[in-house]
Amino acid sequence: MKFTMLCCCLFLQLGLSAHAQDGLSRYEKQRENYRKMVNTKYVLLPHMGTFFLPYVHNSLTHEDIYGGVKGTNPDVKDNYYKNNEAELQVSFLIPIEKEILGSKLDLNLAYTHHAWWQLYNKDWSRPFREANYMPEIFARQILPKIGSFAGFDFMGFDVGISHQSNGQNQLLSRSWNRAFGRTYLQNNGYLVFLSAWYRLPEPKKDDDNPAITNYMGVGSIDVQKSFGRHAISVSAPLFSHHFSPEIKYSFPWKDRLRWYASVQFGYGHSMIEYNRPTERYGFGLSIDSIFTQSQADAAPIKPLPATPSPAPAPEPQAEPSPATESDSPSGH
Repeated sequence: MKFTMLCCCLFLQLGLSAHAQDGLSRYEKQRENYRKMVNTKYVLLPHMGTFFLPYVHNSLTHEDIYGGVKGTNPDVKDNYYKNNEAELQVSFLIPIEKEILGSKLDLNLAYTHHAWWQLYNKDWSRPFREANYMPEIFARQILPKIGSFAGFDFMGFDVGISHQSNGQNQLLSRSWNRAFGRTYLQNNGYLVFLSAWYRLPEPKKDDDNPAITNYMGVGSIDVQKSFGRHAISVSAPLFSHHFSPEIKYSFPWKDRLRWYASVQFGYGHSMIEYNRPTERYGFGLSIDSIFTQSQADAAPIKPLPATPSPAPAPEPQAEPSPATESDSPSGH
C-alpha cells in the first residue's frame, strides 16, 4: 500500500514539473480523431481499453471462493485458483445515432469483456475462472469548443445505464445495474476521466452483493499523463471504504500496439472478488485508445541519427611539374 501511494505521488509530481503542453491544440486533435471515427454508424471503436496480459501474479488468492467448483472433481487435489494466471480485456463502442432528438448528444452502445484465465493451471485444464460482462447504453456530447470546469478544461460527458455481471449461478453470482455519468477533463497535459454512478435498487432476495458500493465506491477517477511516448495512468474508486488504486504504464511497440504493465492493490478488481483484497502485477500488450493515440501523435518521435555515408574516393591528381626553387620544401 505504501509503495502504491508513493507511486501515485511521484506520478503527480512528475506531471506537475513537466513542461506544459498546448491544451487547446491537443483537445482539437483528440476531437478531430474522435469525430472521424464516429462518422460511420455501427463501427467498433475503442472504449475502456483492450489488453492482454499473458503473465499476472496475484499474491492474495482466495481458494475458498471456488469450493463448490472443486467439489465437482475431487480427484484433483491441486488449487483451482493459482497465483499466476493471464488476464485480458476487450472493450468497444458502437455509434448508433448522431444528435438524437435534435440535440447535441450522440447515442452509443458499448461492451466490455474482462476475463481471468488460469493459463498455467494444467491440473484443472487451464480454466477461465472468472469473466465479467458489461454492456452499456449512453449518450455522449463532445463539446465543439473547450469549456472550463473547476480549473480544468472540460471536453465532454456521457450519461447512461450499465449492467455488470459475471454470468455465474447461485453462490458465485455477482451483478449490479447502474445509472452513470462520466466527464472528460484535461489540465496541463493531464487527462482526467471522472465517473459517478447510482446503483439501481433490486429486491433484497435477488441481491448477490448488497455491500458492493462499500468496495467499488459510487464513482471512479482515472488520471492519465504522457511523457513523450510513455503513458502512465492512475485510477481508483471514489468514496469507497478502501483505497484500491491501479497503476498502468504503456509504451509504443509497433503500429497501434503498446507494451503494457499493470499494478493493482485493494478491492473491486473483479466481481467475484469485489469484497476480497488482491495484490496483482501483470505484463503484456495493449491497443491504443483514442486518447493515447492523440497524445502519441502530439509528441513526434525523434529520428535516429543518420548513418554516415562513406567518404568519396579521392579524385586522381595530375602529375606534378618539376619543382622550382621557389616552391621547393627547403626554401633555399
